[in-house]
Amino acid sequence: MKVAVVKRYSFYVVTILLLGLFVGILGYQLWWGMTRLPVIDRAPDFRLSDVNNKAVTLHDTDGKIRLVSFFYTSCPDICQTTNYNLVSLDKKLAEKGLQKDTNLISISFDSERDTADHLKKYIAAGQFDRPGWLFLRGEKDEINKAVKGFKIVAEKGSDGYYLHSNKLFLVDGNNNIRSVYKMGSDMDNDQILKDIANLQKEL
Repeated sequence: MKVAVVKRYSFYVVTILLLGLFVGILGYQLWWGMTRLPVIDRAPDFRLSDVNNKAVTLHDTDGKIRLVSFFYTSCPDICQTTNYNLVSLDKKLAEKGLQKDTNLISISFDSERDTADHLKKYIAAGQFDRPGWLFLRGEKDEINKAVKGFKIVAEKGSDGYYLHSNKLFLVDGNNNIRSVYKMGSDMDNDQILKDIANLQKEL
């Protein structure tokens, strides 16, 4: 009689444990599905140059999370605000131990004025010289290819200023675009930081 009771008790315990495990796995899958960023598009590769005239492609940073933006140094408003916001974001990435697996990539579409030497001065003046932050430039055809690849607008007006999109692209380690954010004062650094942290769990 005692043996039968023990067996029945053991059966109930095992059943409850298995049920709890099943519910836990199901709950985790549902949570992961809700928090996992969708794949929006493939990020196009490019071949540009850094401030030391070294060739850089998107594939050179494969395996890292990339936050890609387009700007030009003569921009009177949104580009400057964006880059200073990126400084704040990068500091938070460093504080949370996320910086080493993340690259900020800022691409100038003003190939005429934003020479390598000019970008160096711009970086020094703005204190944008931070680990993992790449400032890139290229010839007009190279820039146009990158602009078209990311499906943004960058058109130079007769006054020398550009009409351009205000988009930041979050690219995962497999070169998939996982989120797109607004630039300038509309940047949500807290959300970007959260998304980068989630993507790094996939690395």
